[in-house]
Amino acid sequence: MRYDFHEVECKVREYWEKYKLPEKLTKPNKKKPKFYLLDGPPYVNAEPHVGHVKTTTFKDIWSKFKLMQGFSSWFQPGFDCHGLPVENMVERELGIKSKRDIVEKVGVNKFMELCRKKATGNEEFWLELYRQLGAWRGYLKPYMTLENYYIESAWWSLKKMAERGLLYEGEKPTYWCPHCQTALAGYEVTDSYMQLKDPYVYVKFPIEGSENEYIVIFTTTPWTLVSNVAIAVRDDENYVKVKYKGEILIIAEKRLEAVEELCKEKFEIVEKIPGKELEGLRYLPVINAPVQHELHENPKAHRIYLSIPVLKSKSYKHGVLEDSQKMKGAFFDFVNMDEGSGAVHVAPGHGPEDYYLGQHYRLPVVSPIDDAGCFTEEAGLLAGKFVLDASKLIVEDLESRGYLLYNGIIEHSYPVCWRCKTPLIFRLTKQWFIAVEPIKEKMLEENEKVRWLPEFGKERFRNWLINASDWCISRQRYWGIPLPIWRCENCGDIEVIGSIKELEKKAKNKLPEKLDLHKHVVDTIELKCGKCNGTMKRVPDILDVWFDSGVAAWASLGYPYRNKELFEWLWPVDLIDESQDQIRGWFYSTMFCSVAVFDEAPYKAVAMNGWVLDEKGEKMSKSLGNVIWGKQALKELGADTLRLYYCWGNAPWEQQNFSIQLARKEIGRTLNILWNSYQFFRMYAPENFKPNYTSLKVEDKWLLSRTNSLVKEITKCLENFEFNRVGRIISNFIVEDMSRFYIKLIRDRVSLHADEKDKVTALSVLYEALFAVVRLLAPVAPFISEYLYQELRGSWKGKSVYELKWPEADESKINEALEKEVEVARTFIDAILAARQKAGVKLRWPLREVKIDTTEPLERTKELICTLSNIY
Repeated sequence: MRYDFHEVECKVREYWEKYKLPEKLTKPNKKKPKFYLLDGPPYVNAEPHVGHVKTTTFKDIWSKFKLMQGFSSWFQPGFDCHGLPVENMVERELGIKSKRDIVEKVGVNKFMELCRKKATGNEEFWLELYRQLGAWRGYLKPYMTLENYYIESAWWSLKKMAERGLLYEGEKPTYWCPHCQTALAGYEVTDSYMQLKDPYVYVKFPIEGSENEYIVIFTTTPWTLVSNVAIAVRDDENYVKVKYKGEILIIAEKRLEAVEELCKEKFEIVEKIPGKELEGLRYLPVINAPVQHELHENPKAHRIYLSIPVLKSKSYKHGVLEDSQKMKGAFFDFVNMDEGSGAVHVAPGHGPEDYYLGQHYRLPVVSPIDDAGCFTEEAGLLAGKFVLDASKLIVEDLESRGYLLYNGIIEHSYPVCWRCKTPLIFRLTKQWFIAVEPIKEKMLEENEKVRWLPEFGKERFRNWLINASDWCISRQRYWGIPLPIWRCENCGDIEVIGSIKELEKKAKNKLPEKLDLHKHVVDTIELKCGKCNGTMKRVPDILDVWFDSGVAAWASLGYPYRNKELFEWLWPVDLIDESQDQIRGWFYSTMFCSVAVFDEAPYKAVAMNGWVLDEKGEKMSKSLGNVIWGKQALKELGADTLRLYYCWGNAPWEQQNFSIQLARKEIGRTLNILWNSYQFFRMYAPENFKPNYTSLKVEDKWLLSRTNSLVKEITKCLENFEFNRVGRIISNFIVEDMSRFYIKLIRDRVSLHADEKDKVTALSVLYEALFAVVRLLAPVAPFISEYLYQELRGSWKGKSVYELKWPEADESKINEALEKEVEVARTFIDAILAARQKAGVKLRWPLREVKIDTTEPLERTKELICTLSNIY
């Protein structure tokens, strides 16, 4: 008889829903210890694939395991509803080509309404998939980051950070998406790169006061030459002056051969000079633009400066250099001798390292680029040109004016917007930041208290924290949590609002009756300045969507304005479980926000999952057509097979090549054997069967020992996130120990003509093994576990397998010596069967004798060997 997962899942779901078991068993019970697993909110507008399903499965395993251990488990799901993913979808549907179209063609109010519609409704699709998966989060009301209670909690959190002096406004070069027309934080770009082809150039900058002397620089971003402010060289390297076509070029000695090879000519060295002697030399601009003419009037600009160690994390504390001695090992030299000419052009408005060096030397910062990534009037003839398109024009202009030494095309990894895939630029903008330095040491200290699963996560996270930079939290978009900052039009004073009550108190007019705390509504609310009685208007930006999820541990509960007691009971989070890439994403944003607000880590433990790839090991992508959607996998495999498959292959934190065929073959077989093992028991067990152990034989004692050893092993594996071993160990027990070994041994003992006491004993031992497997499998394979539990107890009336206590090993029944002896016996049985097959002697033909040459004890297992090898 084959296991029909459709029938089993249908009956179990009907049973759960009839008695409302998920809702009943997930209610907070303060008489029990709590287990708070915080659901990292996925984007609700997308359809879940098997990677999402894996994460949801692991969360459900954790929660149900702890539930059965006697904890009150928190199962609340959550969904991320804000950000560019939603905006981009609406833009595509409306045919919007630019951010300006939102205001001019659609209108902000309508755009916001469409974003809300797109961000809601699809959560039911996710919740239904959760229910199909047997994940009890699907039966509970989710937290949604777009709700007023959530936004209010985020506002309160930012106000707390402001009160600690962490919030500040600053002007720095940041990643900028020309299409979305907003800043992005560095961590948003970490994994968002594409191979792009760009021009690279070697440019000759004329030394001022010399007729034919030039210093050569190399850059892969010719458009940034419009904003050139300085040139950097190494003080600890030698440079040479060489003759080339009647000109004197200054190049680093170590780069001379490489440049000669490009120019296909041997240069004549005229003079060798230490890099430090170049310091202070002035040069002329090579771009004919107003911004360059104006810069040349500044005595600090267009000079050669010595390179300095540059912070790898690109972190600046309130725009001022940090003490490099505090972070040894976190710096690299701005100029290297591995590429280019050994001299680097510096544009502080278009790069973090450039900005860092510019701050050190107090250089001017320019960035003549608008929100769409086009040059402004300060760029002269390039005004209105998109910067990346302008590179070709700049190269042509340099060549026509005699400043181009060499140009070519380079294919390199280039950052792109993580959602719209537009190539990013670095651009100087005024943004709001949360300073990291005041809380960095505390974050590092708190990280040491966190249990990381696996352990190497702690070190990876520590390295990320060490190099963390100030968090740019402002975004120049629409659909998100509005930045709760109001600025006085008269005196410039700012006010950070932390609650609806505070907003109501300080507003000049009555708040809307149906208050929506989103941009299109709160932008209409004006406050009265407490300093000068002027009018305060909200800063138009929204918060980085990672701030939304960063405050989830308390905002999901509405703290501090609602569910205060519940929060205080649940806090802190006991465990979070997400993919490894969240080290620089959600794991970080939650730690940052929690330490910034509460001065402590938000979680006690972190479990990290590996990526789910396709069968060939390639990343799943819609464009490649290799995505396996969650609903497809559930339809083809069933929930239990899918869930157990995630706990059978690779370690949870390793990449997994997903194969429906393999899951069906290996896991489907295991569950089918479990199903048939139960059917075997049902076939021979009398009505109203009650276990009774009267005369235990060797195989009975062995299976009882193995069953209790199994309980110990599985409990340990679950506690330590060794979910892959859980699947392997249980599968091996079901297939090899219980079915192929024990059930084979007891077939004659449970037959119609067998001794009744012996029959009951054998069935009692099998019942105990089945009952243990059902409970141990319950967190992993909920449907077959619930079904078999109800069948074994003979009643489908309002009680769940999850109301049972987690099994505890009975040490008195564990006999390691016997288990070892039986394991040895099984190797002999396999050898005998192999010899039979080789000799062509079928198993149904009895053997008179078999000689075994061994020093292993066989007294207790001799009969087992004879029975299974057919020796008489």
